[in-house]
Amino acid sequence: MMLNVRYLDPLRDGELIISFYKSLSRQSIRSRFMCVINDVEDCVKSLLSLRPIIYGAYQDNELIAVGEAYGINNAYEVALVVKDEYQGKGIGKWLVGLMLSDLFNRRGAVRVYAYMSLDNIKMVKISKHYGGKVLFNGDSYKVIFDSVNLRLKGIQQLSNTA
Repeated sequence: MMLNVRYLDPLRDGELIISFYKSLSRQSIRSRFMCVINDVEDCVKSLLSLRPIIYGAYQDNELIAVGEAYGINNAYEVALVVKDEYQGKGIGKWLVGLMLSDLFNRRGAVRVYAYMSLDNIKMVKISKHYGGKVLFNGDSYKVIFDSVNLRLKGIQQLSNTA
């Protein structure tokens, strides 16, 4: 499967991103937001207004995964979702590696965080693969990536700019 990633602009590409999220199953929406969202469009518009770094993963010209990074100082919170029919094919793992590489190697991240539901076992495994420290956080997991424990050997770099 030939994949590439492009930076998406929250303003210019907002409708594309909203359409992507609206195409997802309720389970994928629940996994991404850790709750059921009835108005996906308003939720995504609200997130886009925060001007995150958005990574769009494409197969051919189809947007099949979206990763987001919300930064404050040198710390970022990340989230991602893969289109239902492409889940389980390694795309999430690939995109997490690219995002971490970009944030730590190009953007000067000191720490990267992610939150995930207790039933999101695939993302827990991916997080551990890249050296994330998985902490029980009540009704969810919090994962912390830092430069000391980060494992990114063999991850390609992003070449296009935001």
